[in-house]
Amino acid sequence: MILAWAVIVGFLIALIRFRGDTLNQVAAIPLQYPLLVLLAVGMQIPLLRSPGGPTSEVALQQVLFLLSHLLLLVFVWLNRRIQGVMVIGIGLVLNLLIILLNSGFMPIAPETLVKINAGTVVTDWPHGIHYGFSKDIILTKETTRLWLFSDILVIPPPFPFSVAFSFGDILISIGIIALLAKKRITKETEMPIAGAE
Repeated sequence: MILAWAVIVGFLIALIRFRGDTLNQVAAIPLQYPLLVLLAVGMQIPLLRSPGGPTSEVALQQVLFLLSHLLLLVFVWLNRRIQGVMVIGIGLVLNLLIILLNSGFMPIAPETLVKINAGTVVTDWPHGIHYGFSKDIILTKETTRLWLFSDILVIPPPFPFSVAFSFGDILISIGIIALLAKKRITKETEMPIAGAE
């Protein structure tokens, strides 16, 4: 969810900066093989649409989710010279590291879930269960490897969509915003002003 907000913020900044030229500026981003991103996102959807339960019930979805990261890393490498992309890549690698160290899911603590699910208590969130409709597995702080980089950051209520996210997600968001907000030369911006010498 936070990444979707990063895209929105990036477009808003671009709209403020470029106004009527916003679409041209965004279209001028010289990304190679953007279909890799669409394919990777599509591969993540099955896990993100799976209800909570034992991780064994989402084994196939988990494999697709992990493979999607390989596609994203290939995309980052192919576009590494574009501003913002390497920041996205660092965030992806950080998230993937935490995921690989914690059973192939992003860990989230019961205490964090209480913060984003009003009216619940820690005991409502059993250890080792896939947290429904997400990439997360419920793990205690003590059993999470590199806990500091897991989904420990929270946008709490009354924000309309209360979510938890990681430091890796922040880096990815910064990269997305930088990618969308950078000014690029387009055919329109290269055109001489009428009457100019």
